[in-house]
Amino acid sequence: MKYGFHEEAVVAAYTAMFQSARALLFKDGIFERSHYCVIEYLREYYVKKHLLSQDYLHSIDVYRTQRHEVLYGLEGISYEKDEVKDTIEKTKKFIKAISQVIKVS
Repeated sequence: MKYGFHEEAVVAAYTAMFQSARALLFKDGIFERSHYCVIEYLREYYVKKHLLSQDYLHSIDVYRTQRHEVLYGLEGISYEKDEVKDTIEKTKKFIKAISQVIKVS
């Protein structure tokens, strides 16, 4: 982020969220690679049981679509430094929440 690689920072933050979510699935014996399916699994098995906030799922889903646009989109996308900082903060909170769920379940 220091050198202006804002799009890459958002992709890296999403990847951290995705991999931490997959760790929770692995704990459950689920080995899923689909980005969409990982989010839907969390929704079905953790948000509906109030073990994980819907806000976290909203964040990871937004960043999932943004990642897709950065990597595969034709129009390009750019982020301001403040947006990237917000993404990083939300990522830290998401990972902490996933870690807590792993510890208690």
